[in-house]
Amino acid sequence: MVGIGVNWGTGFTQFAHTLTLPSMEVDLGLSHTKAGFVITLTAMVRMGSTIIAGTLAPRYGSRFIIGLGTVGAGGAMILLGLAQTYPFVLLSAGLMGVGTGLALTPMMGLLSRWFRMGDRGLAAGLAATGGSFAFIFAGVVVPWLVGQDADDGWRTSWFVFGALSIAIGTVSLVFLREWPKVDLKGSQQNGRHSSQDTKTDRGAWPMAAYKNPMIWLVTFLAFSSGWSQNIFTSFFGVYLSQEHGISLTTVGQLVILIGVLSVSSGVLWGRMSDRVSRGQAFFYSFLVQGIALALIATLPGIGTFVVASILLGFTLRASYTVCAACAGDFVAVQFSAAAFGLMSVGAGLGSAISPTVGGAIADSLGMNWTFALASVGAVTGMAGSVFLARRSPTREVAQPSLAD
Repeated sequence: MVGIGVNWGTGFTQFAHTLTLPSMEVDLGLSHTKAGFVITLTAMVRMGSTIIAGTLAPRYGSRFIIGLGTVGAGGAMILLGLAQTYPFVLLSAGLMGVGTGLALTPMMGLLSRWFRMGDRGLAAGLAATGGSFAFIFAGVVVPWLVGQDADDGWRTSWFVFGALSIAIGTVSLVFLREWPKVDLKGSQQNGRHSSQDTKTDRGAWPMAAYKNPMIWLVTFLAFSSGWSQNIFTSFFGVYLSQEHGISLTTVGQLVILIGVLSVSSGVLWGRMSDRVSRGQAFFYSFLVQGIALALIATLPGIGTFVVASILLGFTLRASYTVCAACAGDFVAVQFSAAAFGLMSVGAGLGSAISPTVGGAIADSLGMNWTFALASVGAVTGMAGSVFLARRSPTREVAQPSLAD
């Protein structure tokens, strides 16, 4: 439940821009390129934050890092709502990246400690539904607030998102625990991990995660997903409202549709990765996503947008979920946060580059070419998924000794 909440509160930094960017561009007089760079900056800073969080979590514990990051992300959202100049917007975006990386990396890595390999996809899918709730919540709140106040509705939206994130961060500090009372083999731990394992958990740097080639392969797949999805989440609202005259209310309804479908999509893809393989789950999710992005680019129209929204809704949380499930598959669970942190860097790099490149292409050639560019990431991800499917593990990775 805390994992769902943390994903919900920090999810606004990734998904709310779909609906707030059109109003923010008008209010602050920003081009598509400048607006895209706001999201790029958040993703770039988040990359550094995820590496820091993934490195520190196995040595110092996850609970405080998660709580601090969630509260910090909420404070940055409130600052964004207060921003009157472009530099202040960039400052707020950078702080959002710091908080989001600190919160999500150890939160999703923590799941590998609490669940067996055959259940991690399901657990990650359930936690990922929090991001879907952020999408749905934004789809309901932003159009209503902008309808009430066309000038400052986008600002009020960020105030609401920030307050919710701060509340969730406070709850996480109270309820999160590092280890379950019963270990993965069923033996009682009496509320805490053994002293030997605690020493191992808190005393080792996670170099095994950074040296593992399979973690780097999943990181590449995360890059491909971040490339595709962040173009979509950044410019979907702008493309429909500014280039095709579709009202923000209708765009909001499509966003709600995507969010509702994505609630079950995380569980669907996570469970698929448990039952077949992580690589196959990646492949089919990239295939569906690529079809949706190609439809938006080549056949724009309300009917196409509805079909594409349905397809994207079913894949929105797929990569995130499967990455979290992979985090403890190839390294010992003590280092799962570091593994997920590296994967998040891949996703963040794709997310960082694509909005600015996509915005520049939109300004020069038209936004349909931007969505065509997004589909390239899906095709690349399909190719990489084939290699992962051949190397998926079939058993738990052995736990390290103190010497490791």
